[in-house]
Amino acid sequence: MAKKSKATKTIIASLLATSAIVPAMAVSADVDGSVKVNGTDATSRSVDAVNTATQVTKTIDFKVEDATGMLAKYVPGTGNLVEREGQKYIQLNLTEQVLAMVDEVLVNGKTAVYNYGSKMILIPVSTDFKPVEAVFTLTTPVGKMDAKATLTPNPASIKEETTETNKPTKPEEEAGKPFAPGKKLDSVADGTYDVTFDAYAPETNIGNYKAISSHFSPNAKLVVKNGKYSVQVEIVEKSNPMIAALKVNEKAATTVSGSATEGTRVLSFDIDSISDLHKSSVHVVVPAAKMDKWYDFGFAINTAKLELPKAEATPEANTLPAFVYADGKNELSIMQEKYLADQVTVTATAGGYDVDVTFPEGQHLNDFTVTGATVAKKSEEVVGENTVKIYTVSVKDITQIYNATVDLSVRFGDFAYDEKYPVQLQFGGKKNPFTDIMKDASYGSIISLYSKGIIKEADKFNPKNNVTRSQFALMINRALTLEVPATTKFTDIAKFDTETQSAIKALHGIGVINGNSETIFAPKQDITRKQAALMIYRLLENQGYKATGATANFTDVSVKDAEAVKAIAELNKLGIMTGYEGKFNPDTKLTRGQMAKVLNNGLTVIDGLK
Repeated sequence: MAKKSKATKTIIASLLATSAIVPAMAVSADVDGSVKVNGTDATSRSVDAVNTATQVTKTIDFKVEDATGMLAKYVPGTGNLVEREGQKYIQLNLTEQVLAMVDEVLVNGKTAVYNYGSKMILIPVSTDFKPVEAVFTLTTPVGKMDAKATLTPNPASIKEETTETNKPTKPEEEAGKPFAPGKKLDSVADGTYDVTFDAYAPETNIGNYKAISSHFSPNAKLVVKNGKYSVQVEIVEKSNPMIAALKVNEKAATTVSGSATEGTRVLSFDIDSISDLHKSSVHVVVPAAKMDKWYDFGFAINTAKLELPKAEATPEANTLPAFVYADGKNELSIMQEKYLADQVTVTATAGGYDVDVTFPEGQHLNDFTVTGATVAKKSEEVVGENTVKIYTVSVKDITQIYNATVDLSVRFGDFAYDEKYPVQLQFGGKKNPFTDIMKDASYGSIISLYSKGIIKEADKFNPKNNVTRSQFALMINRALTLEVPATTKFTDIAKFDTETQSAIKALHGIGVINGNSETIFAPKQDITRKQAALMIYRLLENQGYKATGATANFTDVSVKDAEAVKAIAELNKLGIMTGYEGKFNPDTKLTRGQMAKVLNNGLTVIDGLK
């Protein structure tokens, strides 16, 4: 790890000392207002006496593991170990290029990205240094992506580095309170808002810094547009002639109104966070006094009591695997191997889903169409020798398999070909092992259950065959973790395998399934739609679902069967089971394909109850 100069280390320590984290020096404020550095009362010493201070930096090694291996490649395995109010953090040492790509890092749903004059990532760790799960949101040359990673600290690797700094502590700058972000504000609705701000001393991050704040009105305007933030501040009349320029986060502010010759002047600058402290500097020029100097300070909006309307939540994007099948075959196409990325980004919309499909070598792509969907080019970017193209495919049902055509022209020296490839696209789940479901309406549900291990791999699924009572019980139980009673009164299940017997015992034990009598379950009997509805609805109630009082006027469901009427009405409202032309067809046998759809829909509702 490259060593920084003493001056640089002091500035970094000062910037962070009274913020959320203390990486190098243990800084605390006592009730009487004195500030302690490494346990010593700093306010009791004169400026001349405080010529040097000991700075201790701790480092720790850790292992980074992620599915793609990308984070492990770009995140160095050594970071600074810092502590604040009993909480330990690992500060990641990322290069500026990598740090610029990081939009967000979440640990247990909370951000680990901070900005105290510069962006940094601080990963909270437990006292026993257990592995930490983190989700990195990155903006890469090919678009946004989420990467899940596990960071495993090695407490045995903790080391201390001791250096000395000659920056004096200035008691006159310790009269105010250390910077505190107040409330964390994000996702603010577009608009212009009245706010107030404060200036903070550069060495201590303590507010009410008169040397700067006296030149500006404390009232400011916050402008939010398309999720971006800018601030407008006013230079007071007496100071206007001497303020030559203002920089915030190393970028120059621009003049919105007024002039430097008379009256007041309003300046505007961008910020990336409403709640953080921003490194700033003001250029003061007074020719009569032979003054021409930049003065550093920290800028922060007062957010403690600030109330701002939230922006409408943007749809959450999920990364799913993509499978491209050769036309009419149950094998992967050449498209899967070379021309179409094996992952897509899916975002829910009001009318269905937007699926972003990436072509890493898009320079060969002439056209891309999908039957039953709307396709639009989202972006095109040259990356190295290739042109990466991203298309948004808008679909109503993410579980369908879609027919698509990929039009390619490939040139390599004397080799050339122009082809239109008809393919089938599957978004999400595992590769389809079944040769007989490519055109089945329950394709997505079958793949979903197969991906979860509820349906086992086979050459054929036989979606049109009927499903028996024992098979339906087995599928339900594979999706759950249930205690199995030691005995059962059913005498006709003894010849079935252990897994099937356990499923029937467990579901009977919690009241989800009943027999034809106390001793007869009829495991080989084909299950009817009514029986399936009763089982699924009993399962929902067992998992915490509360009836809504829904009604469904199916003409073929007897009102005398109160339990069936209730179950069918609730499942119809939830979209788990529906009728056709006013009928439910309760006595019709349930096919294996229908079973997959009913069970998958039911499990989706159960997941929403957790």
